[in-house]
Amino acid sequence: MESQISLEQIKKFREIYNSNKTNKIIENAITKNGLENACIDRNIIIENQPVFNIELPESKRYDQQDSWRCWIYGGLNLIKHNIAKNLNMNVIDLELSNNHIAFFDKLEKSNNAYENIINIKDISFDYLHKENIIKYCVSEGGYWEWFVAIINKYGIIPYSYNPNVVESTNYEKVEYLYTEKVKKDIIELLNLKVNGTDINSLREKKNKFLQENYILLCKILGEPITEFNYEYKDKNGEYKRIENLTPIEFKNKFLSLELENFVTIGNMPMYNKEYYKVYKKKYLGNVYEKSYVKYLNLPIDDLKDLTIKQLKDNNPVYMGAHILKFRDKKSGILDNRLYNYETTLYFKPLSKEEALNLYDISMHHVMTFTGANVVDNKPQRWKIEDSYGDKEKVNGYYIMNDNFFNEFVLSVVIDKKYLSEEQLKLLEQEPIEFEIEDPF
Repeated sequence: MESQISLEQIKKFREIYNSNKTNKIIENAITKNGLENACIDRNIIIENQPVFNIELPESKRYDQQDSWRCWIYGGLNLIKHNIAKNLNMNVIDLELSNNHIAFFDKLEKSNNAYENIINIKDISFDYLHKENIIKYCVSEGGYWEWFVAIINKYGIIPYSYNPNVVESTNYEKVEYLYTEKVKKDIIELLNLKVNGTDINSLREKKNKFLQENYILLCKILGEPITEFNYEYKDKNGEYKRIENLTPIEFKNKFLSLELENFVTIGNMPMYNKEYYKVYKKKYLGNVYEKSYVKYLNLPIDDLKDLTIKQLKDNNPVYMGAHILKFRDKKSGILDNRLYNYETTLYFKPLSKEEALNLYDISMHHVMTFTGANVVDNKPQRWKIEDSYGDKEKVNGYYIMNDNFFNEFVLSVVIDKKYLSEEQLKLLEQEPIEFEIEDPF
């Protein structure tokens, strides 16, 4: 057999294609209407009704626009119900600042990047590139552990006291600019290490870089406030004023969830990951040595059971998923049967394990479970709060069929009190490090 495609093969392909008249009908439908519109199954949309027998109260939907901050909004969506309760507010009236968290996340990521360079022994470019130590060092995006590390150190504030600015909602330019600045600093640190500079001098240089970064971020995102007088109306319409609050005091006073007790549970059935093991991502983080990304790898049914337990206690569930396949943003449906590719294109999708092994899916988006419909102790569908406003989907909520959970949900964040004794014991393991590029 030839290694190249021959013109004779093309001729045969053409004959086979045209021998089936249905192919032309499908071709015309797709080229006229687009792939998804031509392949969508309306019966699947009808089947996934937006009705749930476990459901949290609706809240104000955030709109991240082009900010890449879904991980921050997911965290805010998890904690806002608890804060609203402690303020005696309706949760729909409470909005928290993402800009405050994003500012300090960027600053801390640069410190983490500098410390990685200061502390590693092998500073050859071959090693740095192999380990991807610099490539993603201050990239936008993040994980639950990063959210917790920032608010534990810098607190939380209501949105109106640190609202979005122009670059809060379109972060691409800032991303490139800030990354280049930090990489330029890294070059200087590498050169100093080559010349044998001692660690104290390296940290002096690092502190100069951090000062520059703070000033740069203030100019772009606005300088974070350190104290404010909080004015609001409670659920009874009564005016409230709390004077001289710092962001940390606001968090400590009104957030009663113990965030350190929340752990990430993953479902990563891939060639280099085992169930019932704890995994930890190399190098990436924001607050140095206090924001390591870790997860306990469990079967998918365990993730569902834990999610339902937490929802039944009126607590949302932070989750990470791949949602670029089998979704319809207009109806808000996520369902593996939504587009009939197998009949129209003779195409059978990858399994979850196959997709992970080939790096075809990853945890590229964070959202929040706020409801479920469970029949005969089995989940049928899930309600998910997204962070792209309330104009699309079902008022900003996705309706996820349980089959989509199986294939595309990769992690949930669960309070340890819902874990079994056996699961809690597993958390005591020494984490196994995994590569930055791995799909999590």
